[in-house]
Amino acid sequence: MTNEQVSILQDLIFRTVPGDLADKMDEFRAEMKDAYSSADADGKADIAETIAESAIDLKSVLADWNLRSEDRYGNAIATDEQLDEQFEANVKLLKDLGADDEAKRAQAEVEQLAQSNLVKMTRMTMAGELNTWWGNDYAIGLRKAMQKGAILVTTNPVLVDIARREQPEIWTPVRDQLREEYGQACDPVTLAYAMTIQVVLSNARLLRPIWEITDGALGYVSLQLNPNEASNADKMVDEAQWVYGQIEDELGGTPNTVFKVPGTAAGIEAAERLTASGMGVNVTVNYSLPQQIAFAGAIEANSTAPLSFRTQMDGRLDDPVGEQLEEAGVEDWEEVKKWATTAIRQREYRMLNHPPREGGLGFSKSYPLAASGRGPWNIERGTNNGPVPNFITIFPDKAEDYDSEPREIDPNGIWTELPDGYLDKLMKSSIFRQAYEPDGMTPEEFIDFVPSQRTLKGFSETYEEFLHWVCEA
Repeated sequence: MTNEQVSILQDLIFRTVPGDLADKMDEFRAEMKDAYSSADADGKADIAETIAESAIDLKSVLADWNLRSEDRYGNAIATDEQLDEQFEANVKLLKDLGADDEAKRAQAEVEQLAQSNLVKMTRMTMAGELNTWWGNDYAIGLRKAMQKGAILVTTNPVLVDIARREQPEIWTPVRDQLREEYGQACDPVTLAYAMTIQVVLSNARLLRPIWEITDGALGYVSLQLNPNEASNADKMVDEAQWVYGQIEDELGGTPNTVFKVPGTAAGIEAAERLTASGMGVNVTVNYSLPQQIAFAGAIEANSTAPLSFRTQMDGRLDDPVGEQLEEAGVEDWEEVKKWATTAIRQREYRMLNHPPREGGLGFSKSYPLAASGRGPWNIERGTNNGPVPNFITIFPDKAEDYDSEPREIDPNGIWTELPDGYLDKLMKSSIFRQAYEPDGMTPEEFIDFVPSQRTLKGFSETYEEFLHWVCEA
């Protein structure tokens, strides 16, 4: 969608007072109808898409942030009947314009939203029945995820590279324009950051209304720093400060971004320095309780940032644990490995986020975040209604899997007990023992941990491909 389309839709859904909804929607439809009559084929397609997306927004979680928010408007919120009426009016307009395909798409997507487990999970959290938020673990497709309740998005070299591959019609011209701005001598690292900033900005603008409505509590983009600098705290801090300034200038205010720092010894120092200066972080390349303890302590000590995350990369730990279990002769290793991260997450939450009266440290300046899930079980065992929120970022295909059938959402899913004997089986993996025991590793060993090595290698390889693309002729 174009920036103009997004701006129109955000104004309708986020900035309309419920009492003005009917008039605003009538005005919107009149403008769309008038523009449609004189538009060319491409323009007609964009207008029909805008009308359809507005219809979907009205029946999505997006309406809950403003039009249906009792916190903002008390009893003067938009009712289901009013939203239904405006939805139907948009669908009728599409049919009147001959845009039957867009009318059918809007109706089909609204039916899917009504059945979505992710929508249900978000609305349970908004109602105080749950304390679990989710986000898009992908650099594109955020707006559709937001209609289901996504309130954050993650980016890394792999995902930014995917964005430019999947949407070349959008990102190749952006790259070419940036190359002109930066001159003929192509500095790939500088251009890669400039390109990444553009991807981040497109997502930050989408999430900005939620960030504004929640006073900075939600609505963040995670931006990964150069993966080749995982051992250089000074470099990471310098680059974060430069990128932060660029985004601040573009947005005209405080960026709704956090910086992804690697779960290495240098990353601890970078996280401490960045959060002390008010910039939030998201700890990535992170799989173990020793890492969680080290980073949570560093962030808690001096952070003035509004929000930071400690990502647990579920599948990137579970997979190598499974390999070791198979080698050890554990017959049901494929099922046992799925519980590795569950066991670690339970220990992490008890130790770091439970209040002191319950034996925990009561940390509140960084929040646990589950990522890199391999299936619905990673989501089901991440739901929580504890003292601090739990966050989950989900790949689009995994979100589709999770929504593929009706599911009961357990407010205490995080505390699902491991099957009998599974912890003993998991202990047959040295990788699991390192991750599960609070003293399983020292900070100096984090970078050599098997999952860390694999992830950093993958990030670096994709980053090198990205660097080549930004400067290719």
